[in-house]
Amino acid sequence: MISARQLEVLCTVIEVGTTAGAAEVLTVSQPAVSNMIRHMETLIGFPLFVRERGRLEPTQEALHIAQEAQHLFVQHKRVDAVIRELRGGTIGRLNLVATPSIGYGILPRVLAEFLRDRPKLKVSVELGSVDEIVARLISGQAELGLSITRPRHPALTVRPVAEGRLMCVSPVDHEVTLSPRVRVTDLNHVRHISYAPGTPLGQTVDRVFSDAGLERRYFFEVRHTSTALEMAAAGLGVALVDNFALIGRARADIAIRPTEPKLPITVHAVTSNLFPTTNIALKFQTFFTEFVAQHSAEFDANV
Repeated sequence: MISARQLEVLCTVIEVGTTAGAAEVLTVSQPAVSNMIRHMETLIGFPLFVRERGRLEPTQEALHIAQEAQHLFVQHKRVDAVIRELRGGTIGRLNLVATPSIGYGILPRVLAEFLRDRPKLKVSVELGSVDEIVARLISGQAELGLSITRPRHPALTVRPVAEGRLMCVSPVDHEVTLSPRVRVTDLNHVRHISYAPGTPLGQTVDRVFSDAGLERRYFFEVRHTSTALEMAAAGLGVALVDNFALIGRARADIAIRPTEPKLPITVHAVTSNLFPTTNIALKFQTFFTEFVAQHSAEFDANV
C-alpha cells in the first residue's frame, strides 16, 4: 500500500524534475527521495521515471497515479480545514438541554450571538425539568445542560457559570412601582404570581417569609419564571422573575424593581462524566458565562 507521503514525494519529483530539487522542496535529503521512489517502484512492480538529459521524466503510469493523488490531496486539505473549524468551534453540532426559565429567557439571545460567526453549526435545544436534563446527559442525548436548580447525580459534573437574582416585575402602573425596592414579604398584600412550595424557586421565596415568621400567600401558581413574566406583563399581578429572563430585552409592558432582601440565583452548566464533552460545548459554556456577565452588568446599571 502506497502512503500519502510517498504520493507527495512522487508528485513533487514530477513537478520539479529532479530528486535533488524535490528533496529541497520537501526539506529532506536527496537519498531519502531516491530511496522512496525506488521503494514505490518495487511495491507497484513497474518504473515511475526514466532519466532523459539529466531530468527524471515520469512515465504515463506515474502521471496517472499523480493525477489521482491530487484528489487525495484536495480531500486532505478539506479534512485539515474541518479540523481547524472544529478546533475553533465553527462547525459541528451542539446538543443543549435547559430548564424552561433559561430556554425561554436568556438562551435564545446567547445562541443568536454565538452563531453569528458560526453559520455552519447545527444546534439542538431541548427544554425540560432537572430530572429530564439528567436523563438526557447520562444517555448521551445532550452534551451540555443549563439549569438554575443544581442537579445531583454521581455521573454529572456541575459548574456555576452565571450569577443572578430574582427581580420583582409588575404592570407599569402597579402600586409596587412607587418604591425603588420591593420588600418580598409585601407581596402578600398584592395579587402575587408565584411558585409552588415544592419547586426550587418556591423554596427560595419561602425562606424569606419563614425568616420573617410569615407564610407566603399568592394568587396564581406557576412553575416557570417565563410563565410568571408573561402573566405579569398581561396585567394579572406581580411576580418574582430571574434577571436572566430580563437582560438584553427591552420591555415597555412591565416595570422592574430590585427586591429586599436580595434573592440570588445561579445558573449551572452540567456535563456528563460518561461521555467526553465536545470542544464546541465547552466553547459555548465559556461564551454563555461571558455573555451573561456582560449583559448582567448593563442590566444592573439600568435598573
